[in-house]
Amino acid sequence: MPAGSSASLSETDLYGPVHGFLAQQGYTVQGEVKQCDVAAVKGDELVVVELKLRLNWEAVAQAAERQQIADAVYLAIHRPAGLRTWRRRSARLLYLIRRLELGLLLVAPKARTGPKVTVEQPLRLFDRVKNGKRRAVVMREVRRRAGDLNVGGSVRTPILDAHRLTAIHIACCLERFGPLTVRELQRFGTGLHTRSVLAKSEQIEGWFARTEENAYALKAEGVTALEEYAEAAEHFRQLLKGRRRP
Repeated sequence: MPAGSSASLSETDLYGPVHGFLAQQGYTVQGEVKQCDVAAVKGDELVVVELKLRLNWEAVAQAAERQQIADAVYLAIHRPAGLRTWRRRSARLLYLIRRLELGLLLVAPKARTGPKVTVEQPLRLFDRVKNGKRRAVVMREVRRRAGDLNVGGSVRTPILDAHRLTAIHIACCLERFGPLTVRELQRFGTGLHTRSVLAKSEQIEGWFARTEENAYALKAEGVTALEEYAEAAEHFRQLLKGRRRP
């Protein structure tokens, strides 16, 4: 049984256990991807998990909407105290979840033996007409992101999308090594989209300045941004430790 009640938790407390549960099954997991609390990819399979503290009709409706883009959709809720009583009181909702072919996970983030995720209702996979365009956007975003730096279930917190993560990565490279060309940046792992991120950043962030040597340097705005995105910046600084300029 989980320690404490859902009143003392937020949806972000469910993210870590769910992330670990999916990662153990071989999925690449990202939080907050295009309005999905959790998106997990393995091969060409996309699994979406919606994090909720309590099971209600609105949560079920939101999960059902995600079936337009995902192969499998789960609701993950805080494990209720008095599970047998909760199952009886929630019988209609649990029936609806089965009929909609959604899965249900129970999460105990503060269990005595450590965070625990159990499958309350397994999922029956099925073929359904999907929104291919939106699905492709989510798949592409998961594959492009460097690191999992968004906590699923976050509210009123800026989301670091693939573009912004790459821009922060570039800024950390320039902070450490000084001006670098696109090819040099890519050698430090900034990815195939480095050039397009630098070009778009001129209108979006304004963090970089082009030098006469066809390289890019970090502007004062970029230095300030690394302070604003301190956690993400530290992630990339750690990746650059021990690396030398090309």
